[in-house]
Amino acid sequence: MEGMEKRILIAVVLSVLVLIIYPFVFPPPQPPPKREQASQPVQQKKEKVSPSGAETMEVAGAIGIEEKTITVETDFYKAVFTNKGGVIRHWELKQYWVDVKKKDNIVLFGPGEISVGAYPMAVGVSDGELNKLLQSGLFSVEGGDLHLSNENPKGSIIFTLVDPNSGKGVRKAFTFNNDSYKVDAEITPINIGGNYTVSTGSNFGISEWGEARMVGFVGPTTLVGTKLIKDKVAKIKGPLYHEGDIKWTAVQDKYFISALIPKDKVNKIIVSKSSEKDVHVEIEVSEGQKASFMLYAGPKEYKRLKEFGVGLDESISFGWFIVWELSVISWMAKGLFYLLQLFYRLSYNYGVAIIFITMVVRVVFVPLTFKSFKSMKDIQRLQPEIQKLQKKYKDNKAELNKAMMELYKTHKVNPLGGCLPMVLQLPVFIGLYNLLANTIELRQTPFFLWITDLSIKDPYYVLPIIMGISMLIQQKMTPSTVDPTQAKIMLIMPVMFTFFFLNFPSGLVLYWLVNNLLTIGQQYVTTKYFYKT
Repeated sequence: MEGMEKRILIAVVLSVLVLIIYPFVFPPPQPPPKREQASQPVQQKKEKVSPSGAETMEVAGAIGIEEKTITVETDFYKAVFTNKGGVIRHWELKQYWVDVKKKDNIVLFGPGEISVGAYPMAVGVSDGELNKLLQSGLFSVEGGDLHLSNENPKGSIIFTLVDPNSGKGVRKAFTFNNDSYKVDAEITPINIGGNYTVSTGSNFGISEWGEARMVGFVGPTTLVGTKLIKDKVAKIKGPLYHEGDIKWTAVQDKYFISALIPKDKVNKIIVSKSSEKDVHVEIEVSEGQKASFMLYAGPKEYKRLKEFGVGLDESISFGWFIVWELSVISWMAKGLFYLLQLFYRLSYNYGVAIIFITMVVRVVFVPLTFKSFKSMKDIQRLQPEIQKLQKKYKDNKAELNKAMMELYKTHKVNPLGGCLPMVLQLPVFIGLYNLLANTIELRQTPFFLWITDLSIKDPYYVLPIIMGISMLIQQKMTPSTVDPTQAKIMLIMPVMFTFFFLNFPSGLVLYWLVNNLLTIGQQYVTTKYFYKT
């Protein structure tokens, strides 16, 4: 579907350009998983071990005696940890659903056909035997199930595993907050003599990794300094390494993200792929170094991501919709996003907010559209003389073009004046498309009646059909600069646009429809009161 939508949007933009520029460039020629039950905490024991380069310290727990799960519930999510590897086995968002019926919550991580070491917060080392123990051994646990609330806003659990033979192991401490998706994680290596890795988790609930999409990105993403690195899954043949000032690394899809944000300097990011559906991202930490992270597994809400202060909001794509990240489009979309939020706070309806944005954009472009309308009217008035020139210089194209330029100059008409203002509006259209198609704030947001999700297509195609009719009326009112035969051919454009828009987000179709209606009103007022012929 994404690949088809990409081709459709490209076709729309090209069609707009053809519709606008044609008369001037070519003058007329002639189910969720079951909840695992948590068992009672295992009795722990204390033993003393000496981390490399550190003083002897007390470490709780050596090796667990049975596998068990620990459930953490907050207002935002339900997480299930397992002491087998001390990892996250299940992560379910309580405020986001698979569809608008709100029956099944979104599950970011769930039991699947991946190794334990590929679950979030798995620790890996170069020592094969120790690595196997850390990723599939049974950790002892401090703490039990947590049910956080406003009255009980904070809690923690600690997993510890120490090999009784070598004295090597790992301690993992997690702290949770009821009012946040953020989890504070602290990894303490015990007598580990080399570098170690911490996993962000594989697959992230994604079964198809295709990159054929217009906006957004699905796959591993890392911010190094100010450079956002997106690793296209199809091109991962061997391990990829990213080094430098690592701000965060994540696996993301269109609306959700699982990110590890290191609080201290780390060595590198390692991205690998063991199968087409198993993409693995790890952070490598220096030998013996205690590592502190913030784990965020939740929606790509702009405000929440911005609050981290590490550029995690850059994971939301406000850029160009094909290949490039065009900064002007990005800034345009961000500005429109802030405006959309303002109007939403006033109306509590994103559909109404889109209508308000359309009106603002229309007002901003009033001078340009008036200029465009005037230019097209002027060229329409010159059509008889243009036809005479075409007849006179029918065998000399160069002389025809020269004579037409002289004609335009004499009458002070800009042949591109009708199309250039419209072309300048394309960044707004593209910015709005990126905004409406890619921000989670509009996901499953209703407008009215049958429009229950502004981020997907109109299920009954009512808006696209009305939009096509409005476009036809607008085109009939627009001054024609082509001969009658060509004008009839151009009437196919509203039909084509209607077809293109059938699968566009209904929010975008609503914008285009309201824009057409406002344009029709402006053309009527302009013709009646300001440019009579």
